[in-house]
Amino acid sequence: MNCERCGARLKEGCLYCSSCGKEVQIVPDYNVEEEYLSTILKESSAESFDPGTDQTEERKQETKTEKKKKKKKKKRTELIPVVAVCVLLAAGITAGVSYKLYIDDRNANSYEYQVAMAEQVWSDQNFEDAVQYYQSAIALKPGDLAARFALADIYMTKKDEKSALNLYQEILEMDDANKTAYQKIIAIYESRKDYESIKELSSNVMDLEILELFRDYIVTEPVFSLEAGIYDDYITITLYSEDGDDIFYTTDGKAPDSEHGILYREEDEISFEEAGDYVIKAVCRNEQGIYSDIETAEYTIDLKAPEHAKISPNGGRFEEETFVTITAEAGCSIYYTWDGSDPTTASARYTQALLVPEGNHILSVLVVNNKTKLESGVYRANFIYYQSMPG
Repeated sequence: MNCERCGARLKEGCLYCSSCGKEVQIVPDYNVEEEYLSTILKESSAESFDPGTDQTEERKQETKTEKKKKKKKKKRTELIPVVAVCVLLAAGITAGVSYKLYIDDRNANSYEYQVAMAEQVWSDQNFEDAVQYYQSAIALKPGDLAARFALADIYMTKKDEKSALNLYQEILEMDDANKTAYQKIIAIYESRKDYESIKELSSNVMDLEILELFRDYIVTEPVFSLEAGIYDDYITITLYSEDGDDIFYTTDGKAPDSEHGILYREEDEISFEEAGDYVIKAVCRNEQGIYSDIETAEYTIDLKAPEHAKISPNGGRFEEETFVTITAEAGCSIYYTWDGSDPTTASARYTQALLVPEGNHILSVLVVNNKTKLESGVYRANFIYYQSMPG
């Protein structure tokens, strides 16, 4: 502490200055320079909290540098969680994409999934997608019939009978005893009135239960009373249907349908009374208007003259009464004369055994077929009969 008057250094504990005798004022020590420096230090320490405080240029520069370092450190600190979140997010997206790809691949190769999706979109009337799903299901399980039936039903809903028919036929190739497939195909052909295709479909069916499906579509052919062939006489033919169906026939070679055919009645007879070749075509038609296959029979009438009559006895010498019998083919009449002339249909007709007249006579005999009117040649036999004279 110094003296207030002369500035001499006061000894500790003295009440008066030893140099000038000034009474010592007891006050706490106060150094302006130290106080100034102390203030500067305080302000420097408070700079980080109060940027408005006066500072020296050097201190300001140091403060700015420290602030930059702090900001960089702070930014680095703040970036760490952001980067971490981004990394986790990217990893999550990658995992999600991978999982989705896995699920998509699994579904694409799942028959059950394809069928389930097909049923779902079909119920929503989305037929195009349903077709795609069912096609995928069939590709995954080629031997499956259920998906083919469902797909065919969609085609039928879309009025695409051709595609549906192809699927039903494909099913029959895989299972030739599939009754449902036969029913579906028959229904399509019936809607088209394509009865020929129904007949063709039934041609290779051996299963009796399946054949029942064709009962109303298969009409039995008519039956002819005479077999086709060559006949040497006029013929008469009758027709009949085993199922009581209508019968149409022709004899001019045309198809015997309702337009060109003749409707056959039970009392009708088809007769051919001239030599020649004849063809009868006949068909049955049931109540639904379905025709049977055409039944064709060819007949040839090759008329032949009857053979000569047979005479017994066949001429000779006789001394007693003798009867002559004459025979000929069935269906023929016999005419005769005894005077050697040629008999005709106007001559005597043989009906019973003839008594040989007395004398020398020529029996001439003619045979005539009652239907064809063809005649045999004249047959002659010489009869000589004289009664023997007694003794």
